[in-house]
Amino acid sequence: MTPDVRVRKATRDDLDELVALWVHYMRVHRANPAYQLCRSDGLENRRDLFARHVEDRDACVFIIPRPDGGLDGMLTCFVEENTGYFDPPRYGRLQTPFVRPEVRGRGYVRRLLAAAYQWAREHGLTEIRLYTSAYQPAPNQRAEEMGFEAFEIVRRRPMERSYPPGRTPFDEGHS
Repeated sequence: MTPDVRVRKATRDDLDELVALWVHYMRVHRANPAYQLCRSDGLENRRDLFARHVEDRDACVFIIPRPDGGLDGMLTCFVEENTGYFDPPRYGRLQTPFVRPEVRGRGYVRRLLAAAYQWAREHGLTEIRLYTSAYQPAPNQRAEEMGFEAFEIVRRRPMERSYPPGRTPFDEGHS
């Protein structure tokens, strides 16, 4: 781990750099089908979402600033309400964990997650959930090494996917 790295909460002054890092994140993960669905106003909407997470008392964006004013890493955290019949009633959702490829291997993700863990404790949360891509084996392995267990897989299926004319995979007798 690099001893002089500093993790801090993002402020409104960091929004331009957060968006720039998010664009870099999207480029690095461009093969992920989820990111191929980004709308034309996605950048503007992402900036607004970062702003809400920076200002909301039940949310936070942790960053690793660089001396030149840019950012080397980020992690978004917010409180999410659970489905009414599951415990815990609220949990910490951690998403978009990202460290620039050129500075990986220095313990930055661990530091971001440590800050998020402390943030969750301060919010009285008893569980955190880390959202990672199914297409990235290394981050998923590191998540498991840090005590995160996979307990749900989300799958998507576009409705317009073509099948034999007049049939869907849900028709009786079709496998």
